[in-house]
Amino acid sequence: MPAPAALAAVAQRARKAVVATALRRRRAQRARQGKRTDRRWLRVVGYGLAALLLLVLLPVISIIIAVAGGPNPNQANQSGVSGAALADIPPMALTAYRDAGATWQVDWAILAAVGKVECDHGRAQLNGCNPPGTMNYAGARGYMQFIGSTWRQGLGQHEMEDRTSPPTPDGAGYATDGDGDGAADPWSWADATHSAARYLASMDVDVDVEGALFGYNRSSAYVEDVMGIAASYRTAEQAGPGSYEGVAGDVPLTTVEGITVHTQISGQVAGLVQAARADGLALGGNGYRDPARQIELRRQHCGVSQFAIYEMPSSQCSPPTARPGSSNHERGLAIDFTCDGGSIGSRSNRCFTWLSANAASFGLRNLPSEPWHWSVDGT
Repeated sequence: MPAPAALAAVAQRARKAVVATALRRRRAQRARQGKRTDRRWLRVVGYGLAALLLLVLLPVISIIIAVAGGPNPNQANQSGVSGAALADIPPMALTAYRDAGATWQVDWAILAAVGKVECDHGRAQLNGCNPPGTMNYAGARGYMQFIGSTWRQGLGQHEMEDRTSPPTPDGAGYATDGDGDGAADPWSWADATHSAARYLASMDVDVDVEGALFGYNRSSAYVEDVMGIAASYRTAEQAGPGSYEGVAGDVPLTTVEGITVHTQISGQVAGLVQAARADGLALGGNGYRDPARQIELRRQHCGVSQFAIYEMPSSQCSPPTARPGSSNHERGLAIDFTCDGGSIGSRSNRCFTWLSANAASFGLRNLPSEPWHWSVDGT
């Protein structure tokens, strides 16, 4: 019998093949639609008059350029996680939504909103949601509420299968192995979210979000609920320090995961540390620093004169240290992270690598000269 590792590898390759096939079909379909559009456009140009084209097309071109220059809503929202999302979505579920969204090119916030409406991110004590192995009156089961016939072609709407059943190939349902264990389990976060993302992708959710959601659950109220929740889960453009309450030394503080920070970023910091832990990394660190401590650090790093403490540019200190009153630490908006109990002394540190890939999703940016220092604006 093949070893578990070999089975997982085979399952992972199968999953990738299904993803690739589905995406190729979508691209081919759009290419055909594009060619038809191009032919219609050529006919208009061929029969139009030059003067009419100049009068009509120039404004249209301006509009197209303006629209094209803006962000695609789905693409723009792929990374931003709001405080509301961090407070509401369990870390394991959030990781699954984001992984499935990235794999299937689906807005993670839409997936998360579907999961919220369907089973409250797995917390709802309702038939079909909990306990695992049940279904509701409509035959829906699992965290993302698939009916049997949608989960697997040939399965009855109210028919239940073993939770260790294999994933379906493209065109035979949407049961998907999201974690490479060889099974498609609607009560596995990885499998459920990848299955839902695959289903939404098949309905061109990146082109018509509301249409795809209506296909997922044929209710206009459902679509409205999901769209509203998704909007609350996405973070706005990254806010700078001026967007937060208080001044240096006088800010609302909360300690999360052993790190004291401004209350307004406590949810995202907690989510970041928990997500790192789920990936096998132990992040710790120092956040808020009171003004007295900032002055003491200036004495140590810059010198003991009045000029050295309060006026010398931070770049002339060793190591660079912000002037008292200007440090994000004094407002609880910066963290000097540690990794597995030690410092993050270089950009090759595994925690720095992880933070570089994930911290922006939680609203934190790195100060390039200090691998350990992350703040709301990168200073």
